[in-house]
Amino acid sequence: MAEERGRLCRVWLASSQSLGYKARGRLVETYGSAEAVFDRFSPDMLSIIGGKAYQELKRIRELGLPKLALAIERIGASVALPGDEAYPAVLDDIIDPPDVLFYQGVLYREERRAIALVGSRRETRYGREQAHKIARGLAENGVTVVSGLARGIDTAAHLGALEGRGRTIAVLGSGINNIYPPENRDLAERIISSGGAVISEFAPGAQPMAYHFPFRNRLVSGLCQAVMLIEAREKSGTLITVGHALAQGREVFALPGQVDVPGSRVPHQMLREGARLAASWEDILEDMGWSGPAAKAEQLEFIPPDLTNEQRRIYDALCDEPLGFEELADRTSFGVMELNAQITLMELAGLIQALPGRVFRRAH
Repeated sequence: MAEERGRLCRVWLASSQSLGYKARGRLVETYGSAEAVFDRFSPDMLSIIGGKAYQELKRIRELGLPKLALAIERIGASVALPGDEAYPAVLDDIIDPPDVLFYQGVLYREERRAIALVGSRRETRYGREQAHKIARGLAENGVTVVSGLARGIDTAAHLGALEGRGRTIAVLGSGINNIYPPENRDLAERIISSGGAVISEFAPGAQPMAYHFPFRNRLVSGLCQAVMLIEAREKSGTLITVGHALAQGREVFALPGQVDVPGSRVPHQMLREGARLAASWEDILEDMGWSGPAAKAEQLEFIPPDLTNEQRRIYDALCDEPLGFEELADRTSFGVMELNAQITLMELAGLIQALPGRVFRRAH
């Protein structure tokens, strides 16, 4: 109970739209913990966090921690803190790792293969088609595609991964209950229902403020082993992601483009400065060592042993994509009660995972 209260106090601090990352850190450093901040909350903190954040935290505090937990649950969100099974381990070592991640969908502690595809919001047809094609190929080969759900290259990357029936993660510059851009709300739902995730370190209702996106970009690169730059104009925010990737020790790839197109200037400059040239998803897999016999041997590690005949039917039915309960029943010819029983046993054994809307997928 005490541990849960401490977690909720950290969520309370993260639920203020006006409290910045550094101010939150100063509060915790001054008082020792988020729980101590909650218990000793007073106007004395105004000098650290300012009036707007103080009033916001005060209002949420007065609602109480149980109501805060209920509000998070009502919007279908989950919370991951450092060390949790749902908190990606690759974020532990980046500069300024998030103290709290709000997410919908599925996150793993170990994301073995992930590539960020980033680029311009003002993409060309060439850039859009290449982003889609590369993302699809990566997804079909078991690589998680990470991007920012923005217009342009990000959208093409997420759509390509979905078409490849793979996993994709969208990292938001707004709150998870305030999808931006609004026309990508349906895309966000597709990402979640397909076994991916939509995540944000900002308060669930946070607006898409301009300064959120450069800060968000350290997570886009931080979640991955490499970043692929598709198109970017000079002074593009995409360069910030590349900068984060280099600081984090991630590989950087760039797609060559037409020499007379503005969006090709930055990728070409990156190539001259030492980025890896990638003209296809095959190039990325080869350079990352994710193709060939060694990679296939690694994939074989995930074949679960000693399945019963009934479990094998369910497991094989989920080999290509997540399935809803009714479709899974149709493919396996199980009755409702039998399928429910088998699903429960397989979930307990860690063989399959349940997603929102009674959708199921393989655990590996």
